[in-house]
Amino acid sequence: MIVRTFHPVGQGAFYSERNNDFNIVYDCGTNSYATTKSVVELAFQNEKIDTLFISHFDFDHISMIPVLVDSVESIRLVVIPLLDNQQRNLLINFMHNLSDELKQLITNPKAFFGSNTTVIEVRPASGFNEDNNQEPRDIDELIDSAESNSGTIKIDSGTPLIIGNRSNLKSRNSVEWVLVPYNYEDKIRQAVLLDKLEKEGFDLDRLKNDPSYVLDSLNDHSTWTVLKSIYNQLKGKINQNSMLLYSGPSFIKDKKEFCFCDCIPIDPFYHYMLCHTCIHKSGCIYTGDCDFNNFKLKDVYPSYVEYVGIIQVPHHGAVKNFDLKAFEGFEKVICPISHGTKNKHPDAEVVKELIINGFKVVSVNEKEDSKFQQRIFSCA
Repeated sequence: MIVRTFHPVGQGAFYSERNNDFNIVYDCGTNSYATTKSVVELAFQNEKIDTLFISHFDFDHISMIPVLVDSVESIRLVVIPLLDNQQRNLLINFMHNLSDELKQLITNPKAFFGSNTTVIEVRPASGFNEDNNQEPRDIDELIDSAESNSGTIKIDSGTPLIIGNRSNLKSRNSVEWVLVPYNYEDKIRQAVLLDKLEKEGFDLDRLKNDPSYVLDSLNDHSTWTVLKSIYNQLKGKINQNSMLLYSGPSFIKDKKEFCFCDCIPIDPFYHYMLCHTCIHKSGCIYTGDCDFNNFKLKDVYPSYVEYVGIIQVPHHGAVKNFDLKAFEGFEKVICPISHGTKNKHPDAEVVKELIINGFKVVSVNEKEDSKFQQRIFSCA
């Protein structure tokens, strides 16, 4: 059995998958540190995390990673979007009030996680080419190759990561379970950001090359107010990249035996929403804070559409990041939205569009009873 959980951390993101021998986490952050710290601490206390995926480096997606690191026995592999030095410096300048720990996570992830953790950086891609399918890579083999490569390795977007022989998923269910990160690069957003900064008189070279530029030169409150205003106006915030992840089957041997099980909430008196799904619709697409105006998910993951039963709604249900066309090709999938009860998200228009088009919306906030858990069984 595989258990997938959308944890109740409010305005943030903390999602996980576990089976008997493999634990996966996608993002770990919140704006409600005090009220949700225990959620992160207890999720995998003294256990091993096999793979941690970080979609991007906004505070509400990474703020709890130090807590996660302290609470678990180890993290074997971390997968992040590849950033060049200029992108890292730009992030640090915009987010200069981050703790030293989180700054190190951005500037030197290998040092942050330590020598026992392998880091995979996913190269950005700004388009889709069905003829350019990436060869699957075994996670164990990647880790072995990284050990002779300073503990860091780069892969292309869309590369399927195979959990490997240690997992019993494939042997028991005739299913090959894959993790497919896709680092979509929004070049238009980057150009808009740089144009706004230049018009306000900021030194672009220093912003991109000097991580101390803001602290050293922009102590004037009015100047910082302008910088913050640019940040808040930019659709999707400072990160021009937000890494998606498909987690689910890549191949099911006996398609003729397709099971029509659905994910249906059970006993409403449970402390959280629990549902059961057969393996055939067990795939999930995690979207971070990506912008659904830029692509259709079926173009990003054409080989996996038939297996998807859950799609996380990006950016806490913000209307500026939403376009229903992104769901083209998907029917009746469950759509969790992570948000805080005191925030403006999710937008009512987003929720309405999803519901009237047959999608099942699940609200996951900071309240314990909003936790959404999916249990995936073999139908063999």
